Amino acid sequence: MIESAAFVIRAAGHAVDFVVEPFPPADPIGSLQAAMRGEGSEPLRVPLVYTGVHTGPVELAIEVLQERPDAASPIWEDVHEVSLTLPEGRTYFNTPTEWEMKDVGNLVGDEKGSYRARIQAVGRDAASDLVVDAPTERHLIQLWKESASPPRVISTKSVHGKSILKLIRLWQATGTATAQTEPAPIDAHR
Repeated sequence: MIESAAFVIRAAGHAVDFVVEPFPPADPIGSLQAAMRGEGSEPLRVPLVYTGVHTGPVELAIEVLQERPDAASPIWEDVHEVSLTLPEGRTYFNTPTEWEMKDVGNLVGDEKGSYRARIQAVGRDAASDLVVDAPTERHLIQLWKESASPPRVISTKSVHGKSILKLIRLWQATGTATAQTEPAPIDAHR
């Protein structure tokens, strides 16, 4: 089970990745042979946290919920939602350079599947494009099981938040973050 947590983690290149790494195989020899045939499973790696700072620590919290949360708090400048298809495996956040990692649990059995992520941020413009030594921004990811649906922009007040639409387009296989877009959940097998 993914656990709710709060921590400080270092961003690099404006991002912190969310990773689901497959569990070690029960048959290492068979797994190596499958990988040599190009059948191995790669970790799911999603740049779920987009920061205003180029490099440096940011505050990050994850809340795992039983159902869709109420309306987002007005303290958050930027609020976006995306759908994710999560496989079984060890879950953690890390920098794209894999320099720092924060474990948040494991997904097993019926915990895998379709999730919705509400990504919230405040302070992205405080140290825009800079390298920082102390956190200047906060991020909250709320995660709950839900069928895939189109990306949704709830609020975009920061300059860096406005550019998140480009990332959503990369994460989703189709179109734009509008209600007319057909859902295309992020899948580890793409």
